[in-house]
Parts: sequence; C-alpha cells; structure tokens
Amino acid sequence: MWNDTRQENSASAKCSFCGKGRVQINRLTAGPGGIYICNECFDLYREHIANMEGASVTMENISKVCSTCETRVPASHHYCHNCDSQFTQET
Repeated sequence: MWNDTRQENSASAKCSFCGKGRVQINRLTAGPGGIYICNECFDLYREHIANMEGASVTMENISKVCSTCETRVPASHHYCHNCDSQFTQET
C-alpha cells in the first residue's frame, strides 16, 4: 500500500482497476508509477480482502471482463461502465 494520497487533477486520469474516469467517481487517488484507484474500487477491494481470510486475491477473483469491449470491472457490477452493456450471469 502506498502513502501518497494526492488526488489527480487531470480530467483524463482514470482508475487503473475499473477504468472509470473522474466524472464517474467521487475520488481518484494517485499511487506510484502512474497507478490510480477510485473510491469505489478501494472500498470493493478492502471489503473483499477482509472477507477472504488469507485466501489468494487476484483480479480474476474480484472482477470480470465485459464480453463486448473487454473492460475489466468489479464483479459486483451489473453493467459495463465503458460501453453500457448489461452483464449476463455467464459474463
């Protein structure tokens, strides 16, 4: 975990995990190496990690890929924020 809590001011910055831009979220925090995390992904991952109790956490465990545009989104989402496709249970 990083200690840098600067908020990114660039309108083009987006979350490195879900791909949402600044206009789609409440807060975007910059990390090392140009990585950004939004408040929604932070909350989702923190909750998921707390529930895992020592199990391995991977992007595949906590996210899914949109079959239309191949954007990775949190597993709890019911639609793709990038192309607005609604997920089926198989997605």
